[in-house]
Amino acid sequence: MNSFGSRRVVITGLGVVTSLGHDVHRVFDALCRGESGIRPIRRFDVTRCPSKIGGIIEDFNAEAVIDDRAGRRILRMADWIQAMGLCATHLAWEDAGLRSGSVLPDRLGVYFGSGRGGADVAETLFGLLLQAADRWRGGSFIPPEEARRGATVSVFDVFHGVNPTRYLQQCPSFVAAYAAIRYHARGPTLTNVNLCSAGAQAIGEAAWVIARDDADVMIAGGSDSMLNPAELAAFCALDAVSASNDDGPAASRPFDLRRNGCVIGEGAAAVILEELGHARQRSARIYAELLGYGATNDAYKVTAPPPDGSGAVLAMRRALRHADLSPEDVDHINAHGTSTPLNDKVETGAIKTVFGQHAYGIPVVSTKSMTGHLIAAAGALEAAIAVKCLDEKRIPPTRNLEVPDPHCDLDYVAEGQRQVPNLRVVLSNSFAVGGSNACLVFGHGLNGR
Repeated sequence: MNSFGSRRVVITGLGVVTSLGHDVHRVFDALCRGESGIRPIRRFDVTRCPSKIGGIIEDFNAEAVIDDRAGRRILRMADWIQAMGLCATHLAWEDAGLRSGSVLPDRLGVYFGSGRGGADVAETLFGLLLQAADRWRGGSFIPPEEARRGATVSVFDVFHGVNPTRYLQQCPSFVAAYAAIRYHARGPTLTNVNLCSAGAQAIGEAAWVIARDDADVMIAGGSDSMLNPAELAAFCALDAVSASNDDGPAASRPFDLRRNGCVIGEGAAAVILEELGHARQRSARIYAELLGYGATNDAYKVTAPPPDGSGAVLAMRRALRHADLSPEDVDHINAHGTSTPLNDKVETGAIKTVFGQHAYGIPVVSTKSMTGHLIAAAGALEAAIAVKCLDEKRIPPTRNLEVPDPHCDLDYVAEGQRQVPNLRVVLSNSFAVGGSNACLVFGHGLNGR
């Protein structure tokens, strides 16, 4: 029996918002065909930015997804990150066949990952400060007679009259808060801000809420966008992103010898976690079971993993132990696979440490080669992809892997999608800036389960 005990946790709904679309089944088909959602950034001026491409979402209308009056009222208060998250939760809720009254409010909770609040809002407020500074320098912000009396500009003067909703849009916790309001979820609510592992950790921690009998259903996932001038500039300053702009969709090339940085993406993903008995009672479709979850920290550097991958090793081993599985039971790994020179090498080494010789027989895939890196939403999206792999018994390829790296010598499914009729256990890895690691183990069709 896995560590969730007698209250087994299953996935009954999936919802995604990505640069490849927002229908989870069509997105999975696109990934299996090797299609890329990476394209030139046109939302803002990137003339002076080293990175000019991203997994950017174009022509997405949140109100076309959430078309009810109450949902649209919430959308009007939401920023872009919150709107994507709300759409993903809506799609997962609908996919699970849940309706008002399907779950007691006290038995429904929301755990969500978000790297930060609305960066676009923060930039708007920062712009107000810059405008105020210009006006101050020009002598027009404070009347001359007040200036002669020693008056100075104050942040309260600058932001006076700004709609208070704009401030709320900066709060990373408001994806979960708005989802709780929309679905009358009065159970536990939590926001995880551990960047690249936030979405995966939200799912893993939400499962424990069900296991300890504090909820029957949890909405869990992640939503994020770093595709704005300030944060894209920050990633460029960290030398973490690819500047191979002319390569376009080929710039994200995990495990390839020529990889030179990740490509930033944006989006959201949500899953409906449900106690098995509750799901069966309402005759819900069950995609898979969440068998194990492992979380650790590298305690090394905030911008690099330890060379031996010890934090990732411990997280994978812990997830397998919680699932009561051996390394040989794993049939597929959805890798973190960021396309950075160091991370892909370290993750490959960590996988070999955990799985030994069996590592060479496991298909290891990085779907970031097609979606880009969704940061706090990455782990949630990749969890949904892992579940779809189990559901359809096929796995997508790692795109753009053409020049093998001798340090990355596993089976990365570079040739195209692969049918795996006996696929039963999938491991999904998420390793974050800051050293936070999260691994999820999903299973389907296991004997005695």
